[in-house]
Amino acid sequence: MNEYFSYLIEFLENSNRNGLALMTIAILFYLAVFHCILYIKNQEKYFLYYSIYAFVNAVALIGRPYKSYLKDLYFTYPEFFRLTITPLQFISFIVFSYFLIEILRLKTYYPRFIQFYISYTKGISIVFGIFFLGTFLWDGYALMRQFYFFVFMPITFVFLVIGIYLVAKTKEKVTKPILFGFLVIGIASFLVGFLTAEKDVEFGNKLFYIFYLGLLIENIFFTYALAIKQRTAFLEKIDVQKKLLRELQENASLRIALNEELSTQLAKKRKNILSLSEQVESERMERVKASYEQEINKLHLQSFHSQMNPLFIFNALNSVKVCLISGDKDRAIFYLNRFSKLIRLVLESSRKNQITLGEELEIAKLYLDLESIRFEDGIDFQLTLEDDLRLNELAVPPLILQPFFENAIWHGLMHQAGPKWIKVRLSKEKEYLKLSIRDNGIGRKESARINSAKTIKKESIGLKMVKDRLELFSQNESVRYFFEIVDHTSEDRDSHGTEVICYFGK
Repeated sequence: MNEYFSYLIEFLENSNRNGLALMTIAILFYLAVFHCILYIKNQEKYFLYYSIYAFVNAVALIGRPYKSYLKDLYFTYPEFFRLTITPLQFISFIVFSYFLIEILRLKTYYPRFIQFYISYTKGISIVFGIFFLGTFLWDGYALMRQFYFFVFMPITFVFLVIGIYLVAKTKEKVTKPILFGFLVIGIASFLVGFLTAEKDVEFGNKLFYIFYLGLLIENIFFTYALAIKQRTAFLEKIDVQKKLLRELQENASLRIALNEELSTQLAKKRKNILSLSEQVESERMERVKASYEQEINKLHLQSFHSQMNPLFIFNALNSVKVCLISGDKDRAIFYLNRFSKLIRLVLESSRKNQITLGEELEIAKLYLDLESIRFEDGIDFQLTLEDDLRLNELAVPPLILQPFFENAIWHGLMHQAGPKWIKVRLSKEKEYLKLSIRDNGIGRKESARINSAKTIKKESIGLKMVKDRLELFSQNESVRYFFEIVDHTSEDRDSHGTEVICYFGK
């Protein structure tokens, strides 16, 4: 037994000669390439940081194995490896901390501390980079190492103690393997440093196998943690998709039931008109017809409304799908909640003949929030009211404004470069309340040129439907509601675009 143990110790002490060191470096290079590919595929930052961490450690160990092509490479550029060993250690610390921040989602748990730490790393990296350049511009190698050991390392030790405490408190599935891996490499580094202190290089090389083993075990724990993280992310994505599917099924059922109810009511009212026409006198018949025609107009309004909902919901769903495709789960869940609220408001308004202008603008704002996902910098939405006006005192048909916002986005802002905005202003003008919806898009003329090849004139259909609904609503409620479209043209980008002006009068 002692003979085998002695053989094992001898084998380990010759790690720089027998291939153990070379194997460790090869494994680190493999992990770097593998996780770089995973980052390209999944766009998760913790894969990228782990890939850089493994690559930096592998490069830092290139000069260790004896009688290998790596040693030949090391002796070909000895000055380069001598000057870069400290910067590589610096990068290793920074990248490893970023890896922990991403895989443990520390920004969610401790946003202020993490923001402070990221600002610190950016600042310290700039300073260290200046010292590193000094090794080439002047004889600043010694100064760089002094800064590393007497400034960076003490501060890093403080952050290390705080970080271990925060990581231990974090409620993530990968916390334990991360802590175990961190503990293993920490103990291995301490043992190598403690046992080789004030010893010659040959003695240090014999005990360096401790660091190799610690590095391999650390990477086993970290790889296991990444596997858990990937599995968790996959399950979360499946849950989001299932929730979205349930919402779609429920909304589809509600819409079908509403359309059937509207069709039944419409057929029943028409049948009643035909039946009454044979039973009552001519004068009474005219009054009854007028009453029923008013109800039929209301049903037509609701029918117009229900026809708009599917396309409206489809556009909003496509916006949420953008987040799911990009893998941004937290943002997808946030906008899914916004989408659920939007659908609830739309379905509630579908059962009404009229809603307040405030409710209508709230639905439009939720719709804009979802459509903003398609744009990198979003859409700036501004609402301006005169002091004596109240949004909840004006009744309008449900979803009457939504086609205007949809046209502004799809036919104006979608092709507009730079900042995008939609400004809504409500003011008093003589006997009318005037609602202005203006965007800084490319304008109707340019949009018509771009869409000239398309066979479906989506915008004109939407505007015709709005016009018909406003006419029916005005007839039923004895009001004067109408709109006009103004094209703005100017060389100043902030002065061009399209403006829809709605007039609401009694």
